[in-house]
Amino acid sequence: MKKTFLTLGGLIVLVALAAGLILLRIRLDPVPLLAFVSCLALVLTALVGLTLPGLVRQLRQHAVASPWAALGMPLLLLVPYLVFAFGSGTFSFPALGKLAAYIAVPIVLLLPDRLHRAERVGWRDLAAMLALALPVSAGWLEGIWIWPYELYFFSPLFCVCVGAYAFLVIRNLEGVGYRLTFRKGDVVDGLVNFAGFALIGIPLGLFLGFLQFRPHGVSAADFAFQLFGTYLTIAIPEELLFRGILQNLLVKSIRSGPRDLYGLLLASVVFGASHLHHLPVPNWKYAVLAALAGLFYGNAYRTRQRLSAPALTHALVDTVWHFWF
Repeated sequence: MKKTFLTLGGLIVLVALAAGLILLRIRLDPVPLLAFVSCLALVLTALVGLTLPGLVRQLRQHAVASPWAALGMPLLLLVPYLVFAFGSGTFSFPALGKLAAYIAVPIVLLLPDRLHRAERVGWRDLAAMLALALPVSAGWLEGIWIWPYELYFFSPLFCVCVGAYAFLVIRNLEGVGYRLTFRKGDVVDGLVNFAGFALIGIPLGLFLGFLQFRPHGVSAADFAFQLFGTYLTIAIPEELLFRGILQNLLVKSIRSGPRDLYGLLLASVVFGASHLHHLPVPNWKYAVLAALAGLFYGNAYRTRQRLSAPALTHALVDTVWHFWF
């Protein structure tokens, strides 16, 4: 617990230092910048706080005791937006309404199941997952964080906060493995599964014409920055939904045969299908490669039962794709 809060404090200090460097390099109004930093610090607090088993247990006790508490606690996530919006002068009731609805809909869907432990997937689970993923991928949360321009990364961070609360606290789903930090085994499995996908996925992508090799130099700093950003805003949200929740629930729901294998395959197919909407629609080449990648992401999750490992594999795949393909 102490180590986690020290890590969180370090993250907040880094955010503050980054804001100071921005002020030194370019002229920005310090008031909206302070609002941005405060909002980001509050969101990071929720993001990291929900990785703490003790805090999750306490939140669940309150959620079980009262449905109003179960619904009211996640609405505290509106506070970071209010700090940001009033500090930057960008507050609007439509933006507040969109964010409140995004928080409330998956919670309301899962409220009837809050008194029991999740033992198999149900229609409300699937509806809640769709309510978490669709607004982010469809851009419905745009127009909320708009200073100094549209800040996309807040949407997936809120997706993680709301999704972790919905399924860890309300749904009482075990085995999600929601962690942001790495153990040695996470790194090893993440790298092994990345290498396994690269050996198959790159030749297949080139053969299908989906990938084109674009060799050019990339600095270590650029690669590390892209990897970190991808890990936090793409890999963690998608691995939480598709592996920690969907694959986890599918394995629990299958009653016979190699449950881990069947759950892995089904989650990977769904993950691949979720990429069909990319241009040109239906983008079956993207879906095929995403389903293949999902097998390796799911395998990293299956062996470690922690999201850090598949998220590392996922972030490496997307970062290498970004720079060289």
